[in-house]
Amino acid sequence: MPWRNGKKRIRSDIEDSERIKEEAQEIKKELEETLKAAHDKAETIVQLAHDESKKFQEKNLQETEAKVRQIQKDAEQEIQSSRNKLLQEIRSYTAALTIASTEKFLKKALDDADKKRLVEESIEQVIEELEKRQNN
Repeated sequence: MPWRNGKKRIRSDIEDSERIKEEAQEIKKELEETLKAAHDKAETIVQLAHDESKKFQEKNLQETEAKVRQIQKDAEQEIQSSRNKLLQEIRSYTAALTIASTEKFLKKALDDADKKRLVEESIEQVIEELEKRQNN
């Protein structure tokens, strides 16, 4: 009965084919799960990289802002120091000029008290005038 062997063989081939099909579907399912896991992992890595980049940018921004504030503070101190030095020089020149002008005008030497009083009045007038000009 050769046809029985052929039938048996066909049935066996069909069973093998169905088993291979089931295995292929199982492999496809496993590959899809693996691909999804890899995709999820890649998204997590990208998000972590984005978060780290943002932290780095914020840190750099804060450091830059701190440097700018320090530079401004240093510049303000330097300006104030220069202003004080300039005012001191103006005081000295004003004092010398006031005393010389007054002595020449009066044609006599002033005593120390008169010199001090004249210098202080002159210096105050000069400073007031400088501040008026600075505010305008």
